[in-house]
Amino acid sequence: MRKKSLLSYEAKVILIIVTLLLLIFLPIPIFDTLVKIKQYVVVTYEKFIAPFPIWVQLLVIIVPFIIAITIKIIQKNRCKYTQDIFYGIKWTWSWNKQSVVNLKCYCPTCNEELYYDDTVSYDKLTVRKFEFVCEKCNKVIGSIPNENKNLHSSKIINNEIERIIKRRVSQM
Repeated sequence: MRKKSLLSYEAKVILIIVTLLLLIFLPIPIFDTLVKIKQYVVVTYEKFIAPFPIWVQLLVIIVPFIIAITIKIIQKNRCKYTQDIFYGIKWTWSWNKQSVVNLKCYCPTCNEELYYDDTVSYDKLTVRKFEFVCEKCNKVIGSIPNENKNLHSSKIINNEIERIIKRRVSQM
């Protein structure tokens, strides 16, 4: 599907022609303005930047590029980290800027998607927990403790996994 353009091809051509005619016939001192800008840049350089050694001037220019490249490399490594095993459960996710999205859990033996059950924790335990059950294997694969009863179960699971993922990403 083609992206819809703001102006049609013909409108762009007409706009360019009108702009060129205005530049030719209106008494706008473009060349004089460019010369003044160049002079201002030269004077500013000589007054504020030239007193510093050339290596400092180059350092000020090069360091931001090095920092930007380093940040891109770190982000690329983090974005490649999209699956791991926590609590004996295989987890997959994707990244949206700094957040983990599409968090899913799978059985490590049969690779079937798991569902979680928190009904067992209400009456038997003082600390609630979520059990992850595989329907295909018909067994509990792992569990995560839940100490905050005010949060919804999916939010607790997401917070716990994000905490582990961010800790491991910081160690890379």
